[in-house]
Amino acid sequence: MASTLEEKFREAACVGDTEALQTLISQNIDINSKNTVNGWTALHWACKRGNEEVARILINNGADPTVENFKGETPAAVCSSSSIYSLLEGDKSPNSFISSEENNLKFVPNYLKNPPLNGNIDIGPRLRTRHPDLSAMPTTILPAQSDDLVLKARIAGSNDPDYIEIEIPRWKLTYSSLLHICCQELEIKETQVERIRKLPNTRLRKDSDVKRLTDFQCLEVVVKAPRDKYNNGYQSISVCKDQTILY
Repeated sequence: MASTLEEKFREAACVGDTEALQTLISQNIDINSKNTVNGWTALHWACKRGNEEVARILINNGADPTVENFKGETPAAVCSSSSIYSLLEGDKSPNSFISSEENNLKFVPNYLKNPPLNGNIDIGPRLRTRHPDLSAMPTTILPAQSDDLVLKARIAGSNDPDYIEIEIPRWKLTYSSLLHICCQELEIKETQVERIRKLPNTRLRKDSDVKRLTDFQCLEVVVKAPRDKYNNGYQSISVCKDQTILY
């Protein structure tokens, strides 16, 4: 549950949903938590997106501007706003700001590819009353995150016919996330996967296919056949039964 809320927290910082941000802060969330793929914190996203209001909320509530992502970059290193940069660096380097807007991200999270229509992310009940002193605000306990999809998966053609159950939050249900968790649970590499099949006979190809999955749906991960290192380019005898073989 904690990791789900932390990802929602980073999403709120990315899309500028300050109400969700304050609600999650009131739940004692780890403000400096990192994304497991690229190591970005909420403050990295506020700086990258140039949202000064979000950056101020994070810093005033203990966000650490020295935390580095997995590439060794601090929030200041990916900052696209001179005012936020000054907020982070103070008077130490007033003329050293270089905008990172041209620095395209190799990893683009789903909440940037498919932003919420109204700018508000789904976190359940929110703190509806805004007040500068968050410590004096009444808190609303978020409900337990039980909206997980349970799927059954196995490797196609494996000697082990049993399925394993995997869980994935519905809000992050994409083809990429499904592939990642299947490979993680089945202990195979993503590069080995040829396709994912919804039994009995449906191939999953894109996010919309995945979003139609239901609880306890059976999946098979089809692994690419290894190349025969002794293959000489000729057909085997077994598929040439009607041909004359010369010795």
